[in-house]
Amino acid sequence: MTHPRLSLDAMCTFRWPFERELALWKDVGVRHAGLLMNKIADDPERHLGALDDAGIRISTLITAGFQLAAPETWDATRETHKAMIDLVAAHGGHSIYFTSGRTVRCDWDEDVALFAQAVAPTVEHARANGVIAAFEPSLRTSVSFCTRLADAVDIAERTGLGIVSDFSNNWMERGLAQTLKRAMPHIALVQIGDIAISGPGGRLHVGQGDLPLGRMMNDVLEAGYEGVFDLEVVPADYTADTAEAEFRAGINAASDLLYAAGI
Repeated sequence: MTHPRLSLDAMCTFRWPFERELALWKDVGVRHAGLLMNKIADDPERHLGALDDAGIRISTLITAGFQLAAPETWDATRETHKAMIDLVAAHGGHSIYFTSGRTVRCDWDEDVALFAQAVAPTVEHARANGVIAAFEPSLRTSVSFCTRLADAVDIAERTGLGIVSDFSNNWMERGLAQTLKRAMPHIALVQIGDIAISGPGGRLHVGQGDLPLGRMMNDVLEAGYEGVFDLEVVPADYTADTAEAEFRAGINAASDLLYAAGI
């Protein structure tokens, strides 16, 4: 039985259309799902109506981030965020999220200042509609100037954004257990998966890699997390097709991890 606090993220099945994802989500009995904006853009009301009919709640919706070095594009990104927030709110969902973006010419503090300016209208609109606007600190420096959960807390406190904390991004942070406690008031979503530390890169399903997942789950729960756990497994080549049998086995492994944690 799929654990009731497990969410399945559309990034796991990047090449699948929404209809195929939904069919699998319904078949495995998942109650939460993380959506990818591009997959529902052609007819969002129909897609999200089908999600509602299946009794599946939106844990998050991944949307476009800001081009921090191009302020002339910010208004368009804000409009996209507003539309996604409205959709999530209308269907009883939890959050949207994006990465922070980056510049090259600015130092870290200057990037934070730009980011705070860019996201302010998004944060305000999300609060007014009962949705969390969040960002993810990411090790992919092409899309994020913020690579550490510890730094993400400072940004959250300054901007009012929530944080998406991903095991695959923060597994080697110094003092992770203490950082999670500090971050917990801002955590919108915890994402789980595994990685091979000595492998070619990319994420793996639970139990296929080297992460100390039991310890990390304990750290998150000890910090007070009460939300869902979003399974996000993205291969090094994220455009590669997803083998359904392998994905189903990964869902079972993720459920077993949550059950083993005693939740």
